[in-house]
Amino acid sequence: MTTLYSDELGLEKTNPKFWRLRTDQLGRETWEYLPNADVEKDPQSTFTQWLLQDEKFPFPTPEVTSEDDNFTAENACHNGASFFKLLQEPDSGIFPCQYKGPMFMTIGYVAVNYIAGVQIPEHERKEIIRYIVNTAHPVDGGWGLHSVDKSTVFGTVLNYVILRLLGIPKDHVVCVRARNTLHRLGGAIGAPHWGKSWLSLLNLYKWEGVNPAPPETWLLPYKLPIHPGRWWVHTRAVYLPLSYLSLTRFQCELNPLLKEIRQEIYTKPFDKIDFSKHRNTVCGVDLYYPHSKFLDVANDVIVFYEKYIRPTYIYNKSKEKVYDLIKKEIENTDSLCIAPVNQAFCALVTYLEEGAHSMAFEKFQFRFKDALFHGPQGMTVMGTNGVQTWDCAFAIQYFFMSNLAKLPEFYDTIAAAYKFLCRSQFDTECIPDSFRDKRGGAWGFSTKTQGYTVSDCTAESIKAIIMVRSSSIFKDIHNEITDERLYQGIDILLSLQNTGSFEYGSFATYEKIKAPLFMEKLNPAEVFGNIMVEYPYVECTDSSVLGLTYFHKHYDYKKDEISKRIKIAIDYLKASQQDDGSWYGCWGICFTYAGMFAIEALHSIGETYSNSEYVRKGCDFLVSKQMDDGGWGESMKSSELHNYVNSDKSLVVQTAWSLIALILADYPNKKVIDRGINLLKKRQTKHGEWKFEAVEGVFNHSCAIEYPSYRFLFPIKALGLYTKKYKQTAI
Repeated sequence: MTTLYSDELGLEKTNPKFWRLRTDQLGRETWEYLPNADVEKDPQSTFTQWLLQDEKFPFPTPEVTSEDDNFTAENACHNGASFFKLLQEPDSGIFPCQYKGPMFMTIGYVAVNYIAGVQIPEHERKEIIRYIVNTAHPVDGGWGLHSVDKSTVFGTVLNYVILRLLGIPKDHVVCVRARNTLHRLGGAIGAPHWGKSWLSLLNLYKWEGVNPAPPETWLLPYKLPIHPGRWWVHTRAVYLPLSYLSLTRFQCELNPLLKEIRQEIYTKPFDKIDFSKHRNTVCGVDLYYPHSKFLDVANDVIVFYEKYIRPTYIYNKSKEKVYDLIKKEIENTDSLCIAPVNQAFCALVTYLEEGAHSMAFEKFQFRFKDALFHGPQGMTVMGTNGVQTWDCAFAIQYFFMSNLAKLPEFYDTIAAAYKFLCRSQFDTECIPDSFRDKRGGAWGFSTKTQGYTVSDCTAESIKAIIMVRSSSIFKDIHNEITDERLYQGIDILLSLQNTGSFEYGSFATYEKIKAPLFMEKLNPAEVFGNIMVEYPYVECTDSSVLGLTYFHKHYDYKKDEISKRIKIAIDYLKASQQDDGSWYGCWGICFTYAGMFAIEALHSIGETYSNSEYVRKGCDFLVSKQMDDGGWGESMKSSELHNYVNSDKSLVVQTAWSLIALILADYPNKKVIDRGINLLKKRQTKHGEWKFEAVEGVFNHSCAIEYPSYRFLFPIKALGLYTKKYKQTAI
C-alpha cells in the first residue's frame, strides 16, 4: 500500500472503521461517522470495506485466476464480475464511487459554511484537509484544475484558502510549499473568473477586479440568442446565482484570519493592488480558453454601464427575476441544483435572502452531503451527486452482453440495478417558466432527485431495461416498469435530437442546441472550452443510436419515425469522423472512447469492417495506436490538444474500449485482439480486481474526472464479447 503524503506529515485522520455509507432507494449517497459504541452493531458494507481498504473485505477466491496457466478470457470476465458485484449496495442497487478529480468543487462547501458561521463537523474537517494535502502536486505542492493537472493559480489559491479556513497554519509545510508556488505563478491576482468570484465573496479580492455577470440578460426577450435560457444548462446554472452575487457585490465580514490570508496569497500588499486593472489578468498556465476581443469590449461596456448608468429599478427588477429563477432551480432539484458549483452559489444567495436559520438554507445543509464523498485519500466534493444511473445502465447491459445474466449468482445484482433504474425515471415536470424542457419519462446521470434529463443516460437506461424485460430469467420483475413508461422515455429522447438548423441529426447532452455556436465568443470562464451553448457530441449521439436501435428491434412504437431518426444520427456520426478515421471524444479520454461508441453504433445497424469504410477507418486508427505490450493507453493531453497523445503506459480501460470496438467491428486480425485480451488478463489480480491506473473521464476539454466503475465495466464487456464471439478459439 502506498504511503499517503498526509501520513508522512502525521496529519490527523479519522478511523476508517467508523465510516458508513448510507444509500436510499433513490440513490442518495451520504457518509456517516459513527460513535465508537455503535461500530460493532452496524457493520460496513462490502463496498465501504473495499474502498477504505479494510482487512475484513471478503476478497473472492476464484477457482482459476490470473496466476494460473489455464486462465482464460472467460475466467477473467467471470472473476471481474464476481468482484464488481461486491461493490454494489444491495438495498439501493447502485454502484457507489468517489466521482472525483476537479479541484474547484470543495471551496463551495467550505466557503458557504464559513460565511454563514456553520461549523463543519470535525471528522469532515480532518478528511477534507487530508484529501487536499494528498492531491498536492508532488513536486511543487500546488494544485491544478484537476487532481492530475499541473499547478495553476485557480487550483492552488482555492485549495490553499480551504486549508487556512479549516485551521491549517500558514507556516505548515503544505501551506509554505503551496504559497511559494502560488507566488511563483504571480499570486492570486491571476486567478480566472470563478476563482476571483470566490475570493471576492470571502473578502480576499475586490469585486471591481471581477468581470461582470450581468443579471439583466435574464430580462431580455427569449428569442435573442444571447438569452441565458438558451445557454448550456451548467453555464446558465452557475451564472444565474453568480449574477446575483455580482450585482449585490456581497463580501463576508473581514476578520483576523481573512486579513492574514489577504497578505499571504498576493505578491504585494493587498492595499496596494488596484484590482480594477486586473479583471483580465489570468495566469498563463490557467488560461485554456482566452477571451475573445468581442467579450473584452462587451465587458468594458457593461462595467461602465454598471458603474454609471444602471437605473435602480433595473437593479431591483433583475435581482428579483434572478432570485425567482434561483428558487425554481432549488425546487426543481430538491436543493441539489444541477451540480455542486451552482449549488454552493445558490445556497449563498439563499443565506443572504432568507438567513442561516431558514428552512431553505437548512435544506441546503442537508443536500450538501449528497456530493461530499469519502475515500482512502480523504473527503472531497464530487463533480456531481454521483453517477448512479449511468453505471447501473452499463452494468446491466454488460452482464447481459457477456452472458453473465444467465448465471444465478448474478441475478440479484442485475435485479437490484434494474429496479433502481425503474425507480429513477422522471415522473414530474419542472416548474413553469424555469427555462427547463419537458422531462417526464427521461433519466438523468445520477439520481431522479437531481432532476436533469441527459440524452445518453436516457438511451442507455432504456436499453438496459429492455434487456431485463426481454429475458425470461427475470420475468418476475418485468412489471417494475410498463411499456407506456418506456414510450415516454423514447419520446423525450426523440425530442432531444437536433432536427432544426443546428448540427442536424446529432444529440447534445441535456437539451437540443438552442443558440448558434458563435455564442462561444462570450465564454467568460477562461479555464473551460465549449461551455456557452449545447454542443453536438459523438458519444451522446452514439448512445442515443444504441438506445433507439435496441428499442426499434423490440417495439413497434413510432417505428417509421425512429428509423428516420436513426438514419440522420448515423449520417451525423459519419460526417463527424476525422480524416484519419478517429472521432474526438468529449466525456472520456478521448479518441479511444469516442471510437468505441461510434463503432458500436455503426455495428448496431449492421456496419462492420468488411462492409463499411467508416468502420474500417475507425478500426485502422485504433490498431495504429496499439502499444508494444498489446494494450492501448491515451493521455488526458489528447482532450486538451485535440490530437492523439499516448499515455506513459498501456491502460486497462482504454485497452477495453479499443477491444470492444474491434470485436464488434469483426476486425479480421484476431492476433491484434488476442494481444489486448492478454493484457486485460495479466492486469487482473488473483481476486478478479483491476487496480486504478489513470483518470478515465474529462469534461469541457480541460478537466479530468474519475469514473471508478469503468475499470470493471468495460473489461468485463470486452472479455465477455470476446468469449462469445470466438468460442473455441478464445484464449
